[in-house]
Amino acid sequence: MDHNSLRKLVEGQLIRLEGNAFQDCMDRLGLVLYPGDYQPVRAAGPKGDTKNDGYCPKARVFFAAHATRGERIDKTKAKIRGDLEGCLQEHRDVRVWRFLTNDTVQGEVDQFIDNELRPLFPDVTIEVWGLKTLADEISKLKREQVDRIIDVITVDEPEFEVIILGHVKTGRELWPILSGCLGWLEHDEPEDCTDEEQDLIDGAIQTFRDWSEISLDVEVSRSGVRDAQRSLTAILEELKDKGLALYAGTRENQPFAGGTVRGNAAIFRIARVDPATITGS
Repeated sequence: MDHNSLRKLVEGQLIRLEGNAFQDCMDRLGLVLYPGDYQPVRAAGPKGDTKNDGYCPKARVFFAAHATRGERIDKTKAKIRGDLEGCLQEHRDVRVWRFLTNDTVQGEVDQFIDNELRPLFPDVTIEVWGLKTLADEISKLKREQVDRIIDVITVDEPEFEVIILGHVKTGRELWPILSGCLGWLEHDEPEDCTDEEQDLIDGAIQTFRDWSEISLDVEVSRSGVRDAQRSLTAILEELKDKGLALYAGTRENQPFAGGTVRGNAAIFRIARVDPATITGS
């Protein structure tokens, strides 16, 4: 499969990980990047993990893995400073300290690291691998290694199943479907549409696809997601005014890239319904 498709798949997997699941994924990455050297570390006893989520005893590279998605900037900065200073107090000869996160690194955080932390610890190479960097590094690896790190499933033959679609009335309801998919199936619409209705449906479906393709970038900020959801709600209101409703859902493990990769596919069906059904709860 092409590199861009693989990178999008990797980003989609990483962005949904939380807590220990993200740390476990980063352990699998460390074991691949530093075979025979990387050692995972978990909190145990009164000293916890000694500010060290994993390290390479030979290369002297230490890792701090933290799923920061949706976290306030001041909390992220405090976490980075605390983990770095704690690691340097607990361990000798730290050559590289690498902070791993499944969020896009904010400019204020990057500035904090460069202007405050690096001058304080000039003998240590301080790195932050955010969502984009992690996805790029993982995507460079061999396919079987990518599979192992992010649990991508390879398939030989596609499988089919019946999917129950839900009536989607707001952009907030639609967003998880758009954000969580790698692609979409061909949409379905009424056969008796007027030209005006066809144009409206075509525009709506194209907008759904456009938002889906940039969803990872939009989700960098909560305000961006809210604006997207409001835009989608407005489109759904236009459909409702024409007596049309969107039914949508997700097909899991849909084959992509010639059947070599599986991911979620969005399904859109535009149906003509009774106006009372659309406005009801």
